[in-house]
Amino acid sequence: MAWATLSGLDNMLLADLLRILILVIITLAYALFDIFNKRNVPNLFAYATIAVGVLVALTYGAGTAAYGFLIAIIAAALGYLAYRAGFLGGGDVFEFAFIGLVLPMQAMPLLASIPQFGLPFLLSVFIATGYATIIFTPLYYIIKGKRKLGHKKLEADRNKAIAGFVILAIYAGMILFTNYKIHYSLLGMAILLLAAVPSAAILIYEKYIYEGMILSVYPSKLEEGDMIATNLMSKDDIAYFRERSRHFGRLVDKKVLAKIKGARRKLPVYKNAIPLALFVFIGVAVSLAVGNILLLVFF
Repeated sequence: MAWATLSGLDNMLLADLLRILILVIITLAYALFDIFNKRNVPNLFAYATIAVGVLVALTYGAGTAAYGFLIAIIAAALGYLAYRAGFLGGGDVFEFAFIGLVLPMQAMPLLASIPQFGLPFLLSVFIATGYATIIFTPLYYIIKGKRKLGHKKLEADRNKAIAGFVILAIYAGMILFTNYKIHYSLLGMAILLLAAVPSAAILIYEKYIYEGMILSVYPSKLEEGDMIATNLMSKDDIAYFRERSRHFGRLVDKKVLAKIKGARRKLPVYKNAIPLALFVFIGVAVSLAVGNILLLVFF
């Protein structure tokens, strides 16, 4: 009987390791497509990952499988809304749904003995991805802007620099004030402050970040799925394009592309945005290693 129990535990452990291996390999593949294929994930690959995710979900018990399907459906629905609004790529929606299917609940992390309370693994990934994006985006574009300028110094708008330091002061004040009631760990305080510094940098060096992300192109150079920086367009330009397509907005879809393709005004397009799938992969790795990083704030 003891041998049978041990065998059952070994099988469960092997199944978990295989699920994690599948998760890591496929999220890495998403990241590589995003980096080396001009932010484009092939449709066939995206559909195939959902099929793999469904098969993996069916290896769980009925309750866990149902939980995974529910998380995947919610992620896909919210992701689709974000995609239609022009804030998320189509491939990212498929990737989030895949993650929800393969690993529905946050398991005990590999490097931290902190309870995870049965929270969705995808929630941990969202939070870690957000942190990675906030930290690395300004760093990447500031370095890129510095290389472009050569020996010249990066210039910061005085008002935005002041606003950036005010944000830092507000973050620090809130953390110190709430610490009297909540008693953060030192690691927790570091995690909270980790979001403050890049947020201030994004505001201070906004000009260089936008210049690094955006290319000004004619509509004939647009591709389906491109995202337009409508916040950088004049009211006159927005009105001009909406006369040609009433659906004109951040997202370039087939209908919009067909209507505006012949226009002779340039558009600011996020052609050089940092690949989100890379940060999702980092988020997956961090979540597997330490769990939900916000829980580190309190434990």
